[in-house]
Amino acid sequence: MRLMSETLTSVWGPLSEPIHTEPLPEGRPAFRDNAYLGFWDRGGEVVGAFHVSTSPNAEGRRARLSLAAGGRVTEVVEPLEPYSFTSASIGFDLDRRITVDGPGLAGELTCTPLFALADYSKGSIIPPLIPDEPLQHFQRAARVQGRFSLGGRDVTIDGFGIRDRTWGYRDESVSIAEYIAVTAVFDDFALTTMRFVGADGTDRTEGYRLGETAEPVVALGVTRDASGLLAAAHLTMDGGAPLELRVTGRLGGLWVPMGWERRGPTMSAYDEFDRARSSDGAEGVTLTEQGVVRRIF
Repeated sequence: MRLMSETLTSVWGPLSEPIHTEPLPEGRPAFRDNAYLGFWDRGGEVVGAFHVSTSPNAEGRRARLSLAAGGRVTEVVEPLEPYSFTSASIGFDLDRRITVDGPGLAGELTCTPLFALADYSKGSIIPPLIPDEPLQHFQRAARVQGRFSLGGRDVTIDGFGIRDRTWGYRDESVSIAEYIAVTAVFDDFALTTMRFVGADGTDRTEGYRLGETAEPVVALGVTRDASGLLAAAHLTMDGGAPLELRVTGRLGGLWVPMGWERRGPTMSAYDEFDRARSSDGAEGVTLTEQGVVRRIF
């Protein structure tokens, strides 16, 4: 895969935002600091996810590193303290390095930014819990490299991924009915597009084609296969130009724990990793996350 070396930077900018420790006003809903990296090996033999979520006033604080290799998924999931992204076995330096040293899984990843930054902080694409206080959300493609010991077997990662950093008032099971986030990394560009249906029925789309700059995506349609996974994504660029992504092969998938145990409507989300071809002939890998609130309880 050919890389645009001129797009590499040495820092992650807002994706390195420190955890927020300022006091919350009385009566506010759950405030969460989250960071995420979905990644895959260049050959497609390994996919994985790193996810940390901490909060000063809500449950569901956890650190997770999941790795799917050789048809087997190994996960380390541990509780986090408020104001921390470091658990007993998992560490994150808020910049380049992620480490894990847990039962059956040990190693580290390093990440380098690719292409332009996707800034979702202004448009309230994720329905806000408090009006006029949108969730702060940033994404960027990543060059990902690392090595793990997985049940006594060495696994090498030399590939790519999508990383994000999010903070603000957030409870997916309360504010969201359904969503899909389609991201992808190709030789010369990356894509990130999200569509959210709020609990109030609002339907919002925001996204970007990331190269030297972030070109807006204004519409997202989806074709699903018989099990509801992504078959194709139909994007409309700013100015009306269409761009389609068609899935050409499945690499794997991982469940995404977000909230906490509850008896009530609960968000259920899943990450799928696929090979894909764009309508202009680019070959790459997509990471698609789909979530819907389960209402039987």
